[in-house]
Amino acid sequence: MLLRSGQRLAAQEEAGRTAVPRRRSRARSDPLAGFPDEILQQEILPRLPAKSMIRCRAVCRSWRSLASDPAFLLDHHRRQPALPLISSCRISVDGSDRGLESRLSAIHLRSAKLGPSFEFPFRGSFGVVASCDGLFVVGSYIICNPATHEWATLRQDAKPIENLFALFRHQPSGEFCVMYWKNNSMELICRQEYYILTVGTNNSWQVDCPLTEVLAEEPSIFGAPVLLNGSLHIHWRRRSDVRYHRIRVFDTVAETSRQMRPPPVNPRHVMHLLDLGGKLAASTSKDGMTGMSIFVLQDPEHDVWAFQYRIKLPVMEIRRFEEQGDWWAKVVSEEGDVLFSCYGHLLQYDKKGNLVRKFMYDDDMPVVIPHRFKESLIQHTFFQKTKKN
Repeated sequence: MLLRSGQRLAAQEEAGRTAVPRRRSRARSDPLAGFPDEILQQEILPRLPAKSMIRCRAVCRSWRSLASDPAFLLDHHRRQPALPLISSCRISVDGSDRGLESRLSAIHLRSAKLGPSFEFPFRGSFGVVASCDGLFVVGSYIICNPATHEWATLRQDAKPIENLFALFRHQPSGEFCVMYWKNNSMELICRQEYYILTVGTNNSWQVDCPLTEVLAEEPSIFGAPVLLNGSLHIHWRRRSDVRYHRIRVFDTVAETSRQMRPPPVNPRHVMHLLDLGGKLAASTSKDGMTGMSIFVLQDPEHDVWAFQYRIKLPVMEIRRFEEQGDWWAKVVSEEGDVLFSCYGHLLQYDKKGNLVRKFMYDDDMPVVIPHRFKESLIQHTFFQKTKKN
């Protein structure tokens, strides 16, 4: 009897010793066990890049469900940084075909690293003509989301749209629209007619002419319109010898436009409109390179601008790039980061003129385009229609 009791006791002790490691093994295999779901879903996952978030869908059913929730996807988009875009071209060789191949990449200013680079469902030379909420309009008829590799035609009938200059989200309906203009030779005062098209449809309509005071001059839009509080802020420049800077504000809800007074700058100086932390701003310089001044719109109702700060770039250091051809410098962040591009080089400076990083481009001319990329995984119906077809 004692022998049998001892055997049972030993067996129970052995079972106890083998049960504990199994629980520890499960804990080691699941490092997130016991981690609060609220912090994980509200603070950590929304900050992941789109590529990492897509991979998270394969972790478990709850994460897959979360990654498909419209509210979560909107929060994820809001948490993503707005990255400057760099466009460049290279000669592509594919068998017997030769031509220019466009490349597009983003730059992370805080880490001073290039990436991601974007791939499109077509090859050759192309340009981003408009952008909004992580979507690009490429060429005259394609809209795409580089984060999800989805694309569709702007119009349902796939016809191209010439002179397109803006993409925006219509706030009341939530639909995406593009704005473009057409020439009307029958008009004497305003020869341009302005239209809005709902993306993914053939539904377009005419809006009021915002340039009646220019008297039949073709619009020259400088840079990309800045969308703030439902209004497009469009920078117009005259093509003739008499130069000026004009800002037109188009209310995308009321579909009305007005002229805004620009900051107090020399009409012959270079000016770029910017979105700095949700406020309309303008960077100005005499030669487009040295001594940039930043103005911020303080009172939108009365068009009151205020001088914010001045950026000085190292002139002597930059002058050595002049012999290599053209160069440009653009302010690309609220903190005053400047990207300087010339043949074969892209230089990143801070607002004090200190060199942060130098990027090399072999036999190439990088160009800082006036668009930003903010990754989005939000689903859109016009992409879903393309998948079905």
